[in-house]
Amino acid sequence: MADGQPTPSPARQGDPSGIAPSASGCARLRERIQGVRDTRLADRLAQIDAEFVRENARRITEADLDTVVDRAEAIEARFRNDGGIRRLLDEGRLLLGLVRDVRAGRYRCLPVWTLSAVGFALLYVLNPFDLVPDALPVVGLLDDAAVVSVCLSLVEQDLQDYQAWRRASRNEEDPTDRDASGPGLISS
Repeated sequence: MADGQPTPSPARQGDPSGIAPSASGCARLRERIQGVRDTRLADRLAQIDAEFVRENARRITEADLDTVVDRAEAIEARFRNDGGIRRLLDEGRLLLGLVRDVRAGRYRCLPVWTLSAVGFALLYVLNPFDLVPDALPVVGLLDDAAVVSVCLSLVEQDLQDYQAWRRASRNEEDPTDRDASGPGLISS
């Protein structure tokens, strides 16, 4: 583009995959971060980038992933109830489903690093005492949203693959499940 911003790929424009266009989400978060008056908070928020997620994902253990599964309801409640990250609810549910399916052995086509990054992002959302404590009004959840957005950006292709697998799995489970407008129905 002429303004120096990368041109979005055609596959992402109008993409119905359900994965938020994380580049624009990160840009919005950066704008909000720039509006934070406390430079210490702004400095903490500015630490959240791809390298921050990669570095912390390396520390995720099997026990951490079990915690994600065990605390899935609490994690989803954080997405659902906290305004700063509510807009990421669908993506949060997708990430939780991914971890559950991998841990249950149902989905096996996932790089370990992706699972670790997703586990880190979900545990970060659950932790109220992270880079910016969640109790701080307005800015307390910006870091959670930033971590999830960066994670989504890093694992985007793997999430698309997982979504395709889920759709195919649902179709295999009940191939006769059709709605009223589905093929094979005779209308009077």
